[in-house]
Amino acid sequence: MNALRDVDDDAATTVMDRSALPPQSGTRMSVAHSEPPRDTIVDRPSSWSLARAFVGALVLRIRERFRKARLSDRLPPLPPPRSARATRVSAGAVAHDERGELLLLELMRVDAAYQDAAIYVANYAGALRRLGDDAYAEGLLHFALSRMRADADGFVSVARLRDRLPELSYSGALVPALLRLQGGGIVSLTSSEGASRPDRVQLRIPL
Repeated sequence: MNALRDVDDDAATTVMDRSALPPQSGTRMSVAHSEPPRDTIVDRPSSWSLARAFVGALVLRIRERFRKARLSDRLPPLPPPRSARATRVSAGAVAHDERGELLLLELMRVDAAYQDAAIYVANYAGALRRLGDDAYAEGLLHFALSRMRADADGFVSVARLRDRLPELSYSGALVPALLRLQGGGIVSLTSSEGASRPDRVQLRIPL
């Protein structure tokens, strides 16, 4: 029995020794199970994620554009300098572009009430210009009369009106516009030299 036990122990030792030895190739095989290969491809973002990223980038671009916009970029260019001859010929006169520059400067200086009113006046003037020259002349006269103090009889002299609006030709634009306003019941005219040469105007319907 002891001899058989010794033989069995020797056999077990031999088996264990052989299992511990490396294979003939010189590389020992691992008995652990290898992990399955991992998928290294990243999942594509969803359509919602792409749309949200696009909208976010667009909003940032718009913000940057408005943030970089300057006030001077929204204004007309500076008028060219007037020549010496034009200054001598029209001494005391103010060109249209120079008047516009003075207007912009005055808007920065006047009270807030006039600054707010200027927005409405600018929109009104723009609408008149789109209606044509006749409508613009009528609206300009209507506005000017609405901002002029009348005399004790409720009239404004045409001479004062011409001084207020020197760019309007008396016979070519001012008088025809006054006659149309009278036809519409907006003003009343009086004249000592005939209907074609009114000298006083009364505003009947304020603007």
